[in-house]
Amino acid sequence: MSLSLYSLSLITANRIFFVLSCSIGLLLASYAVAAAESPALKATKTQFLKTLLTESQVLTDQYVRALTKLELELAASSDYEEAQLVQQRREELKAIFSQSGSAPIQGILLSPDKAKLSGTAEVRDNTLIGWRSANSLAEWQSLRITPGSYFLELEANLSLLASTTTTASRFPPQEKASFSFYELSLLPGAQENRRSFDIPMNADENSFSPVRIGPISFTRSPVTLRLVPATGYPANQLQLRNIQLIAAKESSIQAASLPEDRDTLDQAKSRLATELARAQKSALASYVAKLSEIAAASPELKEVSVMETKRLQNLQQKDPSKPNENLLYRMLDRLGNTAGFEDLENARLISDDQLTGDHFRVEHQGEKLLIRLLWVQCAPLESKPKQDNPFAKHFSIDPDDAPAMGRSARDFTLGYLDGKPLRLLLRPNVDKDGSRPALVFLSDVGLYQNILVDHGLAAVRAPMKDDLRGTVEKGLISNLLDREADAKKRKSGAWALNEEKP
Repeated sequence: MSLSLYSLSLITANRIFFVLSCSIGLLLASYAVAAAESPALKATKTQFLKTLLTESQVLTDQYVRALTKLELELAASSDYEEAQLVQQRREELKAIFSQSGSAPIQGILLSPDKAKLSGTAEVRDNTLIGWRSANSLAEWQSLRITPGSYFLELEANLSLLASTTTTASRFPPQEKASFSFYELSLLPGAQENRRSFDIPMNADENSFSPVRIGPISFTRSPVTLRLVPATGYPANQLQLRNIQLIAAKESSIQAASLPEDRDTLDQAKSRLATELARAQKSALASYVAKLSEIAAASPELKEVSVMETKRLQNLQQKDPSKPNENLLYRMLDRLGNTAGFEDLENARLISDDQLTGDHFRVEHQGEKLLIRLLWVQCAPLESKPKQDNPFAKHFSIDPDDAPAMGRSARDFTLGYLDGKPLRLLLRPNVDKDGSRPALVFLSDVGLYQNILVDHGLAAVRAPMKDDLRGTVEKGLISNLLDREADAKKRKSGAWALNEEKP
């Protein structure tokens, strides 16, 4: 009697998984018998079993999905005998994994010994350690993954390093460690997978805290994933272990019914606007009175006080043609000291080979522009022998470390600005490379130059006082310099590599 096509498919697939079933079964049996073995040997066997189960789950996931689809097709064609055989095979797979106390399709292990490491990151006892410099990273290349939604889970320890005199004097220990985890790709949607997280301080080096980040959605396979610190941690001991991607389970949430006498959204918005206006009116009146006192007591500040009073008056005048305009944009329009700039709204970053931390292309109404961030400078992507390196001099770091900071700034700018509407204030002059100096604003955070300086990824290049064109520019420059001083104290970014003696 000839076998059906479905039977042949099942026989072939069952042969593939027979070896897997036997291997896991034998390992589980030997683990149960070895109750009297040494703790070290038991720990090694446990880790091997966990690795075997984890690395087989992607294949098992694909097989289970194929079986489920086949079962539905057989049932729809009334071939119930074949459908029952498929169902039995799925139940056998569940039984194999249930012996280990875990269901199939748990996650994908990001093994430290399979990661490409850079900087001071290293592997010891299947744990990622080091992370003393900001250019450290761990990268898992060409990782095969079933497209879907995942959580990144790991165990972390941040504790005080047994300090030497030099380390204690130059680098204070941090109370928390900040990391970013993202898909390394310029393809659409990749930057949406960037996630940042913090690791709190632990009591000692043996106390690990569980960390869960996400969810993260992957639409393709294979992928390259990267884990990078926000800065270096030379005075801390930082350990990461059991790093894995856990499939996010889809769940249906039933929304609670609203009461019959509920407020509409428009009513809630109107009430909020009224309360904000009342609070704003009191604060602004107090501020205007204070400005009048300053103008009367200090005649040299009268002009500045009058300008600030006019600014506040303009700020309270709502533009009816733009009822939802962001407050930042209204302030920029009405400050009165931005006449030296060309104003562009809703520009978009272009990801191309021109992209660096402080130079990149944008598209605005079909026109492509190369811009340079005004008043800041990021490190070059390449370091040429005997070439002057202002970035390295500014931060007092080794010129060989500068390119790594340049790549970090480029990746940061791409991840932070990609897909977001940008507002540009452009200078009319053009640099030799065709770029135009610009201030870049985001509606939710303000000036982007501030963000780069906060993370120690850019040096402030303040212009001469005579080149500043008003109160606004002076205020922005003063703010940048203050932020740079704070970043230097925190040892953020390139400041962590600072060679300056205490």
